[in-house]
Amino acid sequence: MSRDKEKNKEYRKWLFKHLYQQKYLVLLVLIGIFVVSFTLTLIPLIIGAIIDNVLITRDLSNLLIMLIIGLTVSLVNFSLDYGVMMVGHFLGLKIELNMRQEFFDTIQSKPLSFHDNVRTGDLLALATNDVRVINTMVAHGSFFIYPFMQIFITFYLLIEFLDYRLALFCIPFIISYIYFVLGYRKNLSPYMANQMRMYSNLAVVIQDSISGASVVRSFTAEELERNKFSSGVLAFKNNWIGTYRVQSKYYPLLVLHIVIGATFLISCIFVYQNTLSIGDLVAINILLIALIEPTRTIHWSTRDMMSGFAACSRLYNSLSKGKEEITFDKIIEWPQEFKGKIEFKNVTFTHQNEGKNHRPTLRNLNFTIEPFQRVALVGPTGSGKSTLAKLILSLYEPQEGSILMDGVDIRNYPLEILRKHIGYIEQEIYLYPRSIKDNIKFGKPEALEEEILDAAKLAQVDEFVREFPKGYGTIVGERGTRLSGGERQRVAIARAFLTDPAILILDDSVSAIDSETEEKIGRAIENILKERTTIIITHRLHTIRTSDKIIVLKHGKIVAEGNHKDLLQSSEDYRRIFGKKLTQPKLKIEEK
Repeated sequence: MSRDKEKNKEYRKWLFKHLYQQKYLVLLVLIGIFVVSFTLTLIPLIIGAIIDNVLITRDLSNLLIMLIIGLTVSLVNFSLDYGVMMVGHFLGLKIELNMRQEFFDTIQSKPLSFHDNVRTGDLLALATNDVRVINTMVAHGSFFIYPFMQIFITFYLLIEFLDYRLALFCIPFIISYIYFVLGYRKNLSPYMANQMRMYSNLAVVIQDSISGASVVRSFTAEELERNKFSSGVLAFKNNWIGTYRVQSKYYPLLVLHIVIGATFLISCIFVYQNTLSIGDLVAINILLIALIEPTRTIHWSTRDMMSGFAACSRLYNSLSKGKEEITFDKIIEWPQEFKGKIEFKNVTFTHQNEGKNHRPTLRNLNFTIEPFQRVALVGPTGSGKSTLAKLILSLYEPQEGSILMDGVDIRNYPLEILRKHIGYIEQEIYLYPRSIKDNIKFGKPEALEEEILDAAKLAQVDEFVREFPKGYGTIVGERGTRLSGGERQRVAIARAFLTDPAILILDDSVSAIDSETEEKIGRAIENILKERTTIIITHRLHTIRTSDKIIVLKHGKIVAEGNHKDLLQSSEDYRRIFGKKLTQPKLKIEEK
């Protein structure tokens, strides 16, 4: 329980930090609320004074002055009420803008391990719905404060200017009023928290269904997805029903009506006893009646507030989950004459899933890649090849050991500079739903048209782009679905070529390309691989055989290292990769 309280303190501190950044707007709203409440309570006093000093005494000489005062106070009250509402909405928009920007910047700076453990739909819901809910909470926060401010001022006026006996009579009712408001807030809170989670779950279902549209249709799973969505909608509806049940037991309004009725009866008795004037009777009852509307606003403003706190908690927990990508304090510049030597020293890495450690993906790796060397990483699925590549890019950080480039720990390089000098063509190609040209120049937005065209020709992209009516302006669709697998991979290769990286990592980058296209790209790759260190993850024998060094991985360990000829003779694991049990005589005949 204490842990939950600590979390509440943390996210509320974060919320107040954002409010403090807009302290002048917050102060303006608070002052406005006080003035609006004060002027609203002055109006009943003015009406009471008119009754006692003008109507009953029939002294009409002051009537015009008092009417002007009453109308002026009413106009000030109405104008300020509208102004406070507008300032509150502007404050909410500012908070929403700042929180959304902070959320995006923070998510961008999270390591890849963070994104491995979150659902895209959750992040989308947080960045859109939750920050909007916080905006509503801040914008409508004044409606929650109004009644309490007005009760305080009303109680003070009862004691100071009207009748202290009625003020004392109202104390138990005021205590009950506040008790029921806080109880209503407490009972409503879990429903609002559930509502945020259920909205997020619906966003996940929709996002998964849309992203996997082809899979859903291929397996005729439309009914399954429809049932998932219906279940989410039903849970959402049931939660709202629970909310309405809590709202139906809204006792503050009942307490207020009881105190209004009881006060009216008692004040009538005091008037009969000549201990209270008729003007004061009217003023007191109008003061209490004026509390009805603010009390009604608590009914929905509390809901907005609880939703906002739930959204704040979700947003803060997401921002504080995991560490941001950091570098050591000692930062060095990228060397002008970078050679491209890569060293792994006792590197161990374990994927972490929701804080639970599993067996290491890579264990105690030690190897060296010399400058301009072409190294092939081979091994069965799940042996850690792609993870190793991502470690070089510092997308993951090893729990043990270090990775050196030209003798310098890669954590000493600024991440942006490090990644700009490494070209990575991933196994699962991701293209943005933009034009082919925009996807190619993604890593180098300032690239000239000539550079883009050269990279496209080098990767054999120009060959198929010419067939499209819009050429390089063709939109590739979500994740590049309008292109074939081979076309997507060629665009990704062109994207890597354009940055002219010092180190190139090819993660099974020609798996979806036919043999004819592979041969063309092979010649292009041969040109770009000159004078740069290259790491190739592939199962294609031709590519492996032409590598300077081959590293064989198995269960996260290096089980063999050498060239193709030596490994065929010495490594059973290497031969098994290709499904061949070669004997030495056959090997000699093949090599001859």
